[in-house]
Amino acid sequence: MLEIFAPYKWEALFQRWPDLLTASGVTVGISVLALVIALVLGILFGVLSVSRLSVLRGITRVYVEVVQNVPLLLQVFVLYAIFPLVGLTLAAFWIGVLAIGIYHGGYMSEVVRSGIGSIHRGQFEAAKSQGFSPVQTMTLIILPQAMRIILPPLAVQAANLVKNTSVLALIAGGELMYFSNSFAGATSYYGPAYVMAAVLYFAICFPLSRLALYLERRTRSHRHLSTG
Repeated sequence: MLEIFAPYKWEALFQRWPDLLTASGVTVGISVLALVIALVLGILFGVLSVSRLSVLRGITRVYVEVVQNVPLLLQVFVLYAIFPLVGLTLAAFWIGVLAIGIYHGGYMSEVVRSGIGSIHRGQFEAAKSQGFSPVQTMTLIILPQAMRIILPPLAVQAANLVKNTSVLALIAGGELMYFSNSFAGATSYYGPAYVMAAVLYFAICFPLSRLALYLERRTRSHRHLSTG
């Protein structure tokens, strides 16, 4: 058992620290860009999901159902295999950004939809009586109030997004899991490689999970104060 984590194996891993640092940076880069895409799509489709137009609600439903019922890995492979067939060649990094961003955008849109639905209908009616347009009502009145409810689950989704970058190892995405697999496969030093990967993923995701917990407690405290 101790041989799995022998000191010389750790030494070999730490000799590759520039590559390990680069792989961690790729993971963070993919996560940040994918999160931006997911937030944009989540807010857009979350708002469209409560639209009065059935066509817009239908488009949103199709997007959400496809995203939630098709595995992320399969979505990555579709982009990886289909894009070259139509003459569009993207690096694995950008395929990961798009696939993960689109995937989590569907989940975030449900979070946004739920947050908007928690706002009392009277807010919409009051804004309409004051002459606000639907866009003004949503951006100036509804979404700012819904954010207190939306933020905790969005932070959870952000942590899940980081962990899901690991699927890119199967298309040589250059991120942390790909480096760990490559190092372990080349040296057979599986213990240090995967333990270090777990530590680094934890270091990235743990603050996000704590942020989600903090926001949830703050939301509960705000509700308690507002209701007396």
